[in-house]
Amino acid sequence: MVFGGANTGANNGDLQDRRRNAPLMDGSQTSPADEHLQLNESSIWQGGRVNRLNPCAPEAVPQIRKLLLDSHGTDGAKISEAEKLAKDCMIGRPPGMPSYSTLGDLYLRSADKGDVTDYRRQLDLDTGVARVTYTMNGVHYTREVFASVPDQVIAVRLSADRKGAFNFKTSLDRPDDFSLRTRGNNVLVLREGKDHKGDIHFAGEAMVLPTGGTVRPEGSELVVAGADSVTILISAATDFKGGPFKGGDPETQCEQALSGARARSFAQMLTREEAVYQPVFRRMSLVLADSRNGRDQPPTDERIKRVAAGADDLALQQLYFQFARYLLISSSRPDGLPANLQGLWAAGITNPWGSKWTININAEMNYWVAEPAGLSDATLPLINLIDIVRTPSSGTGTQVARDYYKARGFVIHHNTDLWGDADPIDIIGSGIWPMGGAWLSLHAWDHYAFTMDKEFLKNRAWPILHDASLFFLDYLVDDGSGHLVTGPSLSPENSYKLPDGTRHSLTMGPTMDIEITRELFTRTLQAGRILGEDPAFLKQVEEAQKKLPPFAVGKFGQLQEWQHDYDESEPGHRHISHLWALFPGTQISLEHTPELAAAARVTLESRLAHGGGQTGWSRAWVVNYWDHLHEGEKAYESLQVMFRQSTFPNLMDTHPPGLFQIDGNLGSANGMLEALVQSRWTPEAVEVELLPALPSKWPEGSVEGLRIRGDAGVNMQWSNGKITSLMLNAGSNGMIRLIPPKGQAIAQIRGGKSAVTPAANGLIHLKAGTHYQITFH
Repeated sequence: MVFGGANTGANNGDLQDRRRNAPLMDGSQTSPADEHLQLNESSIWQGGRVNRLNPCAPEAVPQIRKLLLDSHGTDGAKISEAEKLAKDCMIGRPPGMPSYSTLGDLYLRSADKGDVTDYRRQLDLDTGVARVTYTMNGVHYTREVFASVPDQVIAVRLSADRKGAFNFKTSLDRPDDFSLRTRGNNVLVLREGKDHKGDIHFAGEAMVLPTGGTVRPEGSELVVAGADSVTILISAATDFKGGPFKGGDPETQCEQALSGARARSFAQMLTREEAVYQPVFRRMSLVLADSRNGRDQPPTDERIKRVAAGADDLALQQLYFQFARYLLISSSRPDGLPANLQGLWAAGITNPWGSKWTININAEMNYWVAEPAGLSDATLPLINLIDIVRTPSSGTGTQVARDYYKARGFVIHHNTDLWGDADPIDIIGSGIWPMGGAWLSLHAWDHYAFTMDKEFLKNRAWPILHDASLFFLDYLVDDGSGHLVTGPSLSPENSYKLPDGTRHSLTMGPTMDIEITRELFTRTLQAGRILGEDPAFLKQVEEAQKKLPPFAVGKFGQLQEWQHDYDESEPGHRHISHLWALFPGTQISLEHTPELAAAARVTLESRLAHGGGQTGWSRAWVVNYWDHLHEGEKAYESLQVMFRQSTFPNLMDTHPPGLFQIDGNLGSANGMLEALVQSRWTPEAVEVELLPALPSKWPEGSVEGLRIRGDAGVNMQWSNGKITSLMLNAGSNGMIRLIPPKGQAIAQIRGGKSAVTPAANGLIHLKAGTHYQITFH
């Protein structure tokens, strides 16, 4: 995090206090001639590997399940007894997971004082370089910062148009649990504190390389005097060993990175980084307005204020979309850990909600945009995380499945961490939800669906899908009416109200559970048949799927959230989980299930009418829901709400009370794509809807490099709400069914130089390596 000026006081992390954070946002307590970099390394976590298994869970779970079944969903006394037993005997011990933590902070404090003019901060999304420029005492200064994948350092370059212009002190800091020292004349070393209790040992090092002038240690700081320019290289490492991480001494790793990087100039390092970053970033473009030079636009913070006052800024929306892609590229490298609640950027030792992987919506939302936005390889860390959890040597997914539920396969509840914990945690109102592993598993299927990588399907996705489904074959129970249901479980973080006025969370077979289970079984069957896997196992999955309860529509015409048509405790609740089948699931659509889509609409309208969608991630989900109901105007309205109430001046998403959370950025960006193109996998063909929810505010535009299921790319232009040009670039053989916008029909398809005639059922056979030009009338 490049603050563009150092705070007058040390950074104490995200204090979850809007008023105390406000001066950091408006700059009133910063000095622009100084600098503050808040630093993170993705494997720095508090705590360590802990056995959280509640010892009475194996005996208690059958009792809880029986109480809930015997209650028939209406006996409050039995439900309360089940909830008390779950609190005592299912929630892990200890009940919380450790937090992701900051590495610390680098401060540059200038010895030169004076009035600052021409101050400008920018982030160049095309290069990944953050830049600060200003003038002081007649000298024009430039600071450039980027993180280098090939050199494994953060590189800072300070330059000026006058020799000898740099005089400053450099220091490292951390809110707690740290020690500092210098090495030689030009390296700062930050380590964990002497009373450090966690399993993870870490190091951060900053090497100061001046051109001209001098650098010397002074206590635990470095002092630069009379330098013409300065390069600062920052490295960080931990001894964590797991997944793609090999472990090893952190300080040795840091020294190796610095030794390699210092042999190159800043320009050489930037060239190497751009060679890695730009081919990924440039895979896809979205144009919603005339591309004007950024210097012709007001500053980003002023543009956000303008939108908050009711303006439309299509170029800002376009920028917001690409900023989301930049965030995911930067926080989800293929050989690293997945983006957590704050992506990578968390300022505290303990962070909001632990900045963990919360998997009852947030972690999954982070990755909706990955595949369609040309960032397929960014999904791989999420797949790595699943394997960390389900592998006994690195996680507890199989142990919790066995010991809690007497089931094979693996399970994950609503959170996991660096050590692959799978237990129910926190409180029963959120923790007793065994669907996290199943939902994550569907991302493994989707990676195959978008790439058609059969080796990935066989070696990575199939073992995950198989073991996730195996768990449910053992876990599902008969509800007494012939249906198989999950439980004990809940609708994430929500509660229902019985006629006696009491509120409860635990239930059997909440709608979202059934939707996820049905989708998991569907994808497992499809993957197994593609690969020719065990027919007997697939038959078991098929038979279990048939016994899942159907959807139910309630007394108000809404899609029921539970098996009973309960009154809602919070009609405006932030989670709208039972619409999962509309998106990201595929069981409800206007095309195939119009009655259920109508019920989903009633649910969504009711939630919003009662104040729902007030967090960034919740509103981002609403954008995607409206897209799949083909309500482009409503989706656009919710996108504007994101800018008005859930966007910081630097475009990062906010969560009350003024916290950064990355899911809203990434979920909203996906909602922008879902307005333009939606793809659904079916065994017969991939269905592709074109401009299904185009808002009137986007009358013209273009997209290039958008990916759809079936391994094809889409280049499309539209004007006056109609497609004027469409090209499909097929990466694999397959069948596709195009659904044109209302008022348009396919006039001609050309594959290469040949005309292509769709089959009688409208299906088009795509051949790998062929470019298809499609015109409409």
